[in-house]
Amino acid sequence: MKIDTGNNEDLYDVWLNHKLAEFRHQGYSEITIEDLWDYCVNFLWKHNEPIRYYQKVNDISSISLNDYFNYASLKAQVYNVSSLDEMELDDLLK
Repeated sequence: MKIDTGNNEDLYDVWLNHKLAEFRHQGYSEITIEDLWDYCVNFLWKHNEPIRYYQKVNDISSISLNDYFNYASLKAQVYNVSSLDEMELDDLLK
């Protein structure tokens, strides 16, 4: 019997790939399995990680494009902030 450590992406590859196929069918081919796993670990289950395998599978199956893109845009706003020293302000003014 394989033990679910809660952090083993391999256990959920089938379900993540199924969700990726759904997103690709809708025209979003840039999302990767790592992106979805990051969403699950760092957002969906951040404060309340399910204990059971089937609960995590259900969560993965329930991810909508809107849910993922809300997370991705929040992550881009919060984590990819450049300092003004790094920005080329002259390029922005052109």
